[in-house]
Amino acid sequence: MIDMEVPVISSLEDGLADIVGDKVFRWYVPKDSASKYPYIRVSELENTDEDYRDNKAVASDISIQVDLWTKGDPDILQNRIDQIMKSLQFKRIGVASFYEENTGAMRKVLRYASKVILEEE
Repeated sequence: MIDMEVPVISSLEDGLADIVGDKVFRWYVPKDSASKYPYIRVSELENTDEDYRDNKAVASDISIQVDLWTKGDPDILQNRIDQIMKSLQFKRIGVASFYEENTGAMRKVLRYASKVILEEE
Protein backbone atom coordinates (compact mmCIF):
# COMPACT_ATOMS: atom_id res chain seq x y z
CA MET A 1 0.00 0.00 0.00
CA ILE A 2 1.20 3.48 -0.82
CA ASP A 3 0.18 6.67 0.98
CA MET A 4 -0.27 9.57 -1.45
CA GLU A 5 -1.59 12.12 1.06
CA VAL A 6 1.89 13.25 2.12
CA PRO A 7 3.21 13.84 -1.44
CA VAL A 8 -0.02 15.66 -2.34
CA ILE A 9 0.22 17.89 0.73
CA SER A 10 3.90 18.65 0.06
CA SER A 11 3.17 19.58 -3.54
CA LEU A 12 0.22 21.78 -2.56
CA GLU A 13 2.30 23.51 0.14
CA ASP A 14 5.11 24.17 -2.34
CA GLY A 15 2.81 25.34 -5.14
CA LEU A 16 0.45 27.46 -3.04
CA ALA A 17 2.69 28.88 -0.32
CA ASP A 18 2.23 32.39 -1.70
CA ILE A 19 -1.55 32.18 -1.16
CA VAL A 20 -2.26 29.75 1.71
CA GLY A 21 1.07 29.77 3.53
CA ASP A 22 1.33 26.70 5.76
CA LYS A 23 -2.43 26.12 5.93
CA VAL A 24 -2.60 22.80 4.07
CA PHE A 25 -3.86 20.20 6.51
CA ARG A 26 -4.21 16.42 6.58
CA TRP A 27 -7.57 14.96 7.69
CA TYR A 28 -8.84 17.93 9.75
CA VAL A 29 -8.47 21.68 10.12
CA PRO A 30 -7.27 22.81 13.55
CA LYS A 31 -9.76 25.10 15.31
CA ASP A 32 -7.27 27.97 15.50
CA SER A 33 -6.91 27.92 11.69
CA ALA A 34 -10.59 27.55 10.77
CA SER A 35 -11.13 31.31 10.54
CA LYS A 36 -7.87 32.13 8.74
CA TYR A 37 -8.83 31.94 5.06
CA PRO A 38 -7.87 30.52 2.65
CA TYR A 39 -6.93 27.03 3.77
CA ILE A 40 -6.95 23.48 2.39
CA ARG A 41 -7.63 20.00 3.77
CA VAL A 42 -6.46 16.79 2.07
CA SER A 43 -8.04 13.39 2.72
CA GLU A 44 -7.61 10.02 1.09
CA LEU A 45 -11.00 8.59 0.10
CA GLU A 46 -10.01 5.24 -1.32
CA ASN A 47 -6.89 3.14 -1.70
CA THR A 48 -7.48 -0.26 -3.28
CA ASP A 49 -5.15 -2.90 -4.65
CA GLU A 50 -5.23 -3.39 -8.42
CA ASP A 51 -3.39 -5.20 -11.21
CA TYR A 52 -2.24 -8.41 -9.57
CA ARG A 53 0.84 -10.37 -10.60
CA ASP A 54 1.67 -13.64 -8.83
CA ASN A 55 -1.14 -12.98 -6.31
CA LYS A 56 0.43 -9.63 -5.39
CA ALA A 57 -0.97 -6.17 -6.16
CA VAL A 58 1.32 -4.15 -8.40
CA ALA A 59 -0.80 -0.98 -8.43
CA SER A 60 -3.21 0.97 -6.25
CA ASP A 61 -6.26 2.96 -7.29
CA ILE A 62 -6.23 6.06 -5.10
CA SER A 63 -8.86 8.77 -4.63
CA ILE A 64 -7.99 12.02 -2.89
CA GLN A 65 -10.31 14.83 -1.83
CA VAL A 66 -8.98 18.38 -1.63
CA ASP A 67 -11.24 20.80 0.25
CA LEU A 68 -10.61 24.51 -0.23
CA TRP A 69 -12.16 27.21 1.96
CA THR A 70 -11.89 30.85 0.93
CA LYS A 71 -13.72 34.11 1.39
CA GLY A 72 -12.58 35.34 -2.00
CA ASP A 73 -13.08 34.08 -5.52
CA PRO A 74 -11.95 30.42 -5.53
CA ASP A 75 -11.08 30.31 -9.26
CA ILE A 76 -7.34 31.05 -9.05
CA LEU A 77 -6.80 28.65 -6.15
CA GLN A 78 -8.87 25.82 -7.58
CA ASN A 79 -7.11 26.14 -10.95
CA ARG A 80 -3.70 25.98 -9.28
CA ILE A 81 -4.79 22.99 -7.18
CA ASP A 82 -5.96 21.31 -10.39
CA GLN A 83 -2.60 21.95 -12.11
CA ILE A 84 -0.67 20.57 -9.15
CA MET A 85 -2.84 17.45 -8.91
CA LYS A 86 -2.51 16.81 -12.65
CA SER A 87 1.28 17.16 -12.36
CA LEU A 88 1.06 14.28 -9.84
CA GLN A 89 -0.85 12.20 -12.43
CA PHE A 90 -4.26 12.60 -10.77
CA LYS A 91 -7.34 13.27 -12.86
CA ARG A 92 -10.23 15.34 -11.58
CA ILE A 93 -13.33 13.20 -11.07
CA GLY A 94 -15.64 15.71 -9.42
CA VAL A 95 -16.13 19.21 -8.04
CA ALA A 96 -18.80 20.55 -5.71
CA SER A 97 -19.33 24.06 -4.33
CA PHE A 98 -20.85 25.02 -1.00
CA TYR A 99 -21.51 28.46 0.46
CA GLU A 100 -21.29 28.45 4.25
CA GLU A 101 -23.77 31.06 5.45
CA ASN A 102 -22.55 31.03 9.05
CA THR A 103 -18.98 32.03 8.03
CA GLY A 104 -19.49 33.67 4.63
CA ALA A 105 -16.89 31.29 3.18
CA MET A 106 -16.99 29.33 -0.05
CA ARG A 107 -15.98 25.67 0.17
CA LYS A 108 -14.85 23.89 -2.97
CA VAL A 109 -14.61 20.10 -2.86
CA LEU A 110 -12.28 18.73 -5.53
CA ARG A 111 -11.96 14.97 -5.99
CA TYR A 112 -9.13 13.26 -7.86
CA ALA A 113 -8.20 9.70 -8.79
CA SER A 114 -5.03 7.99 -9.98
CA LYS A 115 -3.57 4.55 -10.49
CA VAL A 116 -0.19 4.39 -8.80
CA ILE A 117 2.28 1.65 -9.67
CA LEU A 118 3.74 0.10 -6.54
CA GLU A 119 7.48 -0.29 -6.25
CA GLU A 120 8.68 -3.83 -6.71
CA GLU A 121 10.27 -5.36 -3.63
